[in-house]
Amino acid sequence: MPEIILHQYKASPFSEKIRRILAFKKMPWRSVEAAMMNPKPMLTPLTGGYRRIPVMQIGADIYCDSSLIARSLERLQPEPTIFPDGREGEITLFSLWADRHLFFSAVPVAMIAAADFLPAEFKADREAMSSQMNFEKLRKALPGARDQLRGFYDLFARQLEGRPFLMGESFSLADAAVYTTVWFLRSIPEAKALIESQPRLGEWFERCKGFGRGEKTGMEEGEALAIAREAAPATAAQADPQDPNGLRPGDAVAIIPDDYAFDPVKGEIVSLSIHEVAIRRDDPQVGEVVVHFPRIGFRISRDA
Repeated sequence: MPEIILHQYKASPFSEKIRRILAFKKMPWRSVEAAMMNPKPMLTPLTGGYRRIPVMQIGADIYCDSSLIARSLERLQPEPTIFPDGREGEITLFSLWADRHLFFSAVPVAMIAAADFLPAEFKADREAMSSQMNFEKLRKALPGARDQLRGFYDLFARQLEGRPFLMGESFSLADAAVYTTVWFLRSIPEAKALIESQPRLGEWFERCKGFGRGEKTGMEEGEALAIAREAAPATAAQADPQDPNGLRPGDAVAIIPDDYAFDPVKGEIVSLSIHEVAIRRDDPQVGEVVVHFPRIGFRISRDA
């Protein structure tokens, strides 16, 4: 098993999603405590500017976005699976919905509850990531967000009737994705009251929490950079003959998320598939690295 390095921070919701999967799979991992805000001088050499957390590092291969990290962990260690009963398509679609629609319903509730305690530079950083993170807009969105969460929590409780997990008898990526949002809101009084109004949801939360966070060992940022510098990327060249935009290995491209944090990462395509793109880039601090992104949720444009 290769050494898994997770660049994360304790309060990061999507880091908690991956921590939950690592614990479920009993996969040991190294933890690098990343900065919560830009600049991120110890992460940028690895990612080329991608700023969202978490980021997974295996040697000189860097994996961005929790959806791709989850799929990559499944590939590394298929059992126990996060896609039980052969339901990968259904579970992945559910998870993608939770990562976006469900999570963004939670953001106004969480951010406005903490607004008086957040430093000005943190607010400015989040507003720079997305215009929707403007705190006046978040305040206006709060009533609708409460309605959304109340409805979703009721539906989750109905889904959990007669079963321990959202998709049945086994924990899955769907549970990890929904757990992310419930965990994010766990200490906010009005959200906590919604959870407590749905006993099955509370019991499910404790069941998922019971996995712990796996076998974690700390690592300094400088050590992670040194590991990348001393390693060679393990990603083999791979073409996608049916790529709908005619992209090929060797093409110079720029990749950005399609929802927020529009910081482009530039490089040369190494590998393409329906669900993943990997690009090669060079950095003075780490040398050659290959940065991996999911195809869903990201835009790829040719870099002239």
